[in-house]
Amino acid sequence: MKVWSPRIEKASRVKYIGVVDAIEEDIKQRLIKPGDKLPAQRSIAESLDIDLTTVTRAINEATKRGLIETQRGSGSFVALTTFSHYNSLKLSDGKPLDLSMNNPPNPAGWRIENEIALALQAICAESDSPIDQLNYQETAGNPQDRFMASKWLDNKIADINPDKILIASGAHSALFSILSHLKSVAKKSIAAPDFSYPGLRAIADQLQFDVFGIEMDEEGIIPESLARLCERHTVDIVYLIPNIDNPTTATLSASRRGKLATICKQYGLTIIEDDPYASFIDKPLPSLYSLCHEQTWHIATLSKCISPALRVAYVVAPNVDDALSLAEEVRVSSLMAPPLMTAVVSHWIKTGRITEITLAIKAENIARQQLAAAIFNQYDMKTNPAGPHLWLPLPKRMSALDFSEQAERIGVSIVPSTAFVTERCRSQAVRVSLGVSTDHDSLKTALNLLADVLSTPRRRTKSII
Repeated sequence: MKVWSPRIEKASRVKYIGVVDAIEEDIKQRLIKPGDKLPAQRSIAESLDIDLTTVTRAINEATKRGLIETQRGSGSFVALTTFSHYNSLKLSDGKPLDLSMNNPPNPAGWRIENEIALALQAICAESDSPIDQLNYQETAGNPQDRFMASKWLDNKIADINPDKILIASGAHSALFSILSHLKSVAKKSIAAPDFSYPGLRAIADQLQFDVFGIEMDEEGIIPESLARLCERHTVDIVYLIPNIDNPTTATLSASRRGKLATICKQYGLTIIEDDPYASFIDKPLPSLYSLCHEQTWHIATLSKCISPALRVAYVVAPNVDDALSLAEEVRVSSLMAPPLMTAVVSHWIKTGRITEITLAIKAENIARQQLAAAIFNQYDMKTNPAGPHLWLPLPKRMSALDFSEQAERIGVSIVPSTAFVTERCRSQAVRVSLGVSTDHDSLKTALNLLADVLSTPRRRTKSII
């Protein structure tokens, strides 16, 4: 192990920055390498004839830049990810590589913005007068749009009465309105998977719900865990994502769905079934709504299977009275879903274009999952072959926060498991989203850089000096 020879970059504006710039330049020039040690701070001060406080500021700044890592009792070392950092900047032109957002990918040969424009042109051409969608709409949605929604949802909820359907401004807005309504009828507690959609926790905190975690395995939430929870606590609501769970990618089997429906009936639980990824499942599975419709709210958004720009989500209420009550909540919070985008989606449903678009996005998801599988083939990656993200459990003694921070330093954004914790964190993992990258080359670059961080044999955690 080499020890750095202290020096100051003379062109730097102040002395402590000169020390940092010297460390950075020596790393770039490979004069020192990851794992090499820096002299003690007092020794650096004496060698450079500067104050000890100046050296301390330099070490803090170098740590902030990700150049060095400090281990209590051992000193400061060149960070193990520094070479990857400079390689990644060269590969990505210094631009961050985003693997943090579950955005649908743009399939090769498709441009969703063009599809939207063409749909609007067709809608306008069908009318001799200004289209109705330029006016305020009913809060629940235009009756024709709700009818088209029932057609799109028919493969998982057959024969829906359109009067049970509301159109919301995205799934998050729908979830807030549903929970606000349930709060008004004296519901006080929510059970959700140990790792769950972060927006749920934020809404629950805002509305002052108690939140309980349900244990999970590779198939998703464990029915027996829910039953035990109901025996120990008063649980009013169960929230779940049945298909390609966010973040764990688990899909509930038909038998497990049946068990959960039975438990929910036994304990009188209200179910919120958030189902954004059903379009990517090869073999349709029974929805919780179809098994337990009198107690279930079903949310189906277009944000994950087409584009978040649409801001269109369909909500199926347990009955017409509940739909009317929810409409009051939606009127207060968001008034109505965007009429033009809702009209576009209805047009796609009517013409069958929505199926073509979602199949193209599904095919792109599959291609990206195959790319990720080839890179992470040595690791216990959890995924669905057509899903938009993967769940990467980390080796023992590796912190999800530390790993995400290491990735951020080399320009790759991911989400640690801590962001998804409902009540307690039982394991360390990260969610890696595959859709934001504009092409396969940039995605491959990001995934390879992430794999480099994962394969680093030894990491030191930072200490605050």
